[in-house]
Amino acid sequence: MRKNVIWIIGVAIIAVIAYSLMGSGEDTEAYRKRILDERKEKEEFLKTSDTSPFKGKPFNGLNYYEPDLDYKVMAKVEKIESRDYMNVPTSDGKVERYLKFAYAVFDLKGQRLKMLLLKKVGMGSASIIFTAFADDTSTETTYGGGRYLDLELKNARQIEIDFNKAYNPYCDYDPRFSCPLPPRENILPIAIEAGEKNYHTD
Repeated sequence: MRKNVIWIIGVAIIAVIAYSLMGSGEDTEAYRKRILDERKEKEEFLKTSDTSPFKGKPFNGLNYYEPDLDYKVMAKVEKIESRDYMNVPTSDGKVERYLKFAYAVFDLKGQRLKMLLLKKVGMGSASIIFTAFADDTSTETTYGGGRYLDLELKNARQIEIDFNKAYNPYCDYDPRFSCPLPPRENILPIAIEAGEKNYHTD
């Protein structure tokens, strides 16, 4: 009886480890396929939508880093209870008003990092969190004005951050758009080699 219990516990531990390594039950190849499929859907939208910045212009496709599960992390959410607001500068010299919602604290490539999470004023209780960030790839292989992440708050303590889903603002494709710039809290001292790269017209 005791051997059976030990065996069951051992199997359970192995299963938990395997589950965590595969990223919530999704293996590496399945994850890669899902990310690539999402990118294809975005490109189809940009080719066909009336709201696309490429409407009436040539579209050469987007450029990405290869999907990498190392850039998908779980972050601790540190809520900001004071309901502070901030004016975020935009690429055309304007400002947009955001609620400073929380900080996301996480480990990536051996470094402890922290990003400010924002909510657009007027969005009510929507669970979508916006953040703009810059990193050591900015102006090199990625857009100099920073990249964006749309994050979904699933509980009050943790949030998933997948930098493979980092995307460029429309300003990278057409400078006539107005795009919020990363707050200074989100200039990360690390190269985030994941997600979308610079858009090239050649």
